Amino acid sequence: MVTRGDIFPADHGAAVAIDRLAWGLSRCFGPVYLVADHRRGYFVYEDGDRRMLPYPRRLRLWLPRTLIEARIRLQGVPASEAFLYRPAHDWRPARRALYVARRHGARHYQAAFPAFALPCLRCRRELGGAVVLVEHNVEYQRLAEQVPGLPARGYRYLRELELGVCRAVDAVVTVSNRDRGLLLADGVPPERVHTIPHGVDLSAYDEARPLALRSELSLDGGTRILVYHGIYSYEPNLQAMQLMADRVLPAIRARGLAVKLLALGREPPARSPDPDIVFTGPVESVAPWLLAADLAVVPLTRGGGTRMKVLDYFAARLPVVSTSKGVEGIPVRDGEEFVLADDPERFAAAVARLLARPEEARAVAARGRAFVERLDWLAIARQHAALLESLGRQPPARGPASGSS
Repeated sequence: MVTRGDIFPADHGAAVAIDRLAWGLSRCFGPVYLVADHRRGYFVYEDGDRRMLPYPRRLRLWLPRTLIEARIRLQGVPASEAFLYRPAHDWRPARRALYVARRHGARHYQAAFPAFALPCLRCRRELGGAVVLVEHNVEYQRLAEQVPGLPARGYRYLRELELGVCRAVDAVVTVSNRDRGLLLADGVPPERVHTIPHGVDLSAYDEARPLALRSELSLDGGTRILVYHGIYSYEPNLQAMQLMADRVLPAIRARGLAVKLLALGREPPARSPDPDIVFTGPVESVAPWLLAADLAVVPLTRGGGTRMKVLDYFAARLPVVSTSKGVEGIPVRDGEEFVLADDPERFAAAVARLLARPEEARAVAARGRAFVERLDWLAIARQHAALLESLGRQPPARGPASGSS
C-alpha cells in the first residue's frame, strides 16, 4: 500500500481508513507493507499487528519538500493539497515502493489517492503484478467544489492526472456509487470501477472505555457534551466550527441549554471562535471521547467525499444531527439513522430536541449502530481481498497515466 504520510496518529478519516484496511487485509489476505510518504521507514502488518522497518540509508535521502511542492503549485494545485501530489514530481516514493516490493515479493499494489498510484504503476512495470487505486473521493471534483477560484490549469492538471491513473490501473475502488458515477461520466471503463464502502472499527468502540470528560473539563451535571472531529487545516471543517459559533450555539443557548462542543483533531486554530467550543488537538483514538459525549454534530456545508466521521458516530451509538452535505455518500434516512438540518436554526432546534428527548435520541443512535454493523473493517477488507485475488487471475491493464514516478 502506498499513500500519504500523515497516517499516525489515525485521527482523521483517510488515516483511519488506510490503517484499518491494512489491518484487515493482513488478517484475511496476507502481510501488508504500508509505504507512507516519509523517509524513516515503512510499516508491516501481519495478522493485525503493526511494526515499523527502517529503509536503508540510500532511501532516506532528504530533499526540501518546499521545493517539490512549489513545482506542484505551479501546476495550479492549492498549497494545502500539494502534499497529495508529491509522487508526480518526486522520484523517492517510487524508489521506496520498489525496494519494499522486491524485498518482500509483493506483487499486489494498492494506492490511496491518485498520485500515489504512480509509484505502484512503476512497480508493476518493473516487477509485474496488479495495481488498485482506492479513491477516498474523486479528488479533482472535490477540489473544484471546495476551492473557490481554482485556476483552470489546476483543474486540468488534477483531472488529467486522476483520469489517466484510473485508466492505467487494473481496478479503481470508489467508496460510493455517486463517486463511481462521476468517474464513469468522465470515461473510465465501467468494468474497471468497483464500489466498496468505507468501514468502521466496531471493536474499537465495543472495547473502549469513555473518558471522564465532565471531571476533566469541570462541567456541571447540566452541561451536555457535543462532539465533532476532523483536521482543521481542512477549510470545510474549520468553517463548520465557525458556523456553530456564529449561528448554532447561540440558538442553542437561547433555548436555555448549556452545551460544550469538543472539536477533536489536529491543526486546531490558534483561538477558538466560541468559549463553548474546545479544540483538543490530536488524540490517539477518538473512541473514548465519542463514548463520553451526548450527541454528534456534522454542520458541514462544503467539501467532498464520504463522511467517515459519521460512521464513527454511529459505531459509538451517538445520535447525529447533520446537514445533507455532512452525510453525503452514505445511504441513510432523515429521522431514522440521523436527523437532517440544513438551516442553522433548524440545526439548533434538532440538537435541543434530541437532548431533551433521550428516548428519541437513543432510538436514532440504535438505528445508526445497526446501519454500521455490516461495515466492520474486517468485512470490508474481505471485499478488497476478493478483488485483489481476482486481479491475480487476469492480465494487467495497460493505459496511459499522467505524471512521472
